[in-house]
Amino acid sequence: MKTKLLFLLIPLFIMFINGCIGVNGEFAGIRNEVIKNFDGEYKSEMQFSIGSVGITVSSWIIDASAEKDIAADILDDVSFVQVGVYKKLLGTDLPDMNTLREIESKMSESGWKSIVKTCDKNELAAIYIRKDRSEILDRLFVISYEDSELVLVEVEGDLKEAISTVIREKGMGINI
Repeated sequence: MKTKLLFLLIPLFIMFINGCIGVNGEFAGIRNEVIKNFDGEYKSEMQFSIGSVGITVSSWIIDASAEKDIAADILDDVSFVQVGVYKKLLGTDLPDMNTLREIESKMSESGWKSIVKTCDKNELAAIYIRKDRSEILDRLFVISYEDSELVLVEVEGDLKEAISTVIREKGMGINI
């Protein structure tokens, strides 16, 4: 009986981690470029990706909760998420506007458009978007550096609909 259960759980686990083993090559390339521009030695604390199956299962779990949450609606519009958290081990340089310009240049070369960027003392944050061939917003990339910790997040999916859901549910005074 335990063997049969194990054989049933293994495929479910594999489906759940669809893409969960590591980040893809593009994400790793951006990570390497950002770390190179930050001039230091970093240690990966966490790095993973979640594919559509994992997101769907997560959405089901949220849907099953007693309280209806906006998160389930947003997860319905997301198809892929990658996250990396890196701790600075060595190096004393803090990010500055030149660092931000270098990152901006590399992101732009890869088709990303900056929508938010800021650099203040030992903090840096940047948000990039990218559209698909049909000019539909489908990807978001966030770079955040604070207190010697670098966080990278990429979200892919129907982001126009996800943003509409947030605006509709949180009532930001914008009619859609």
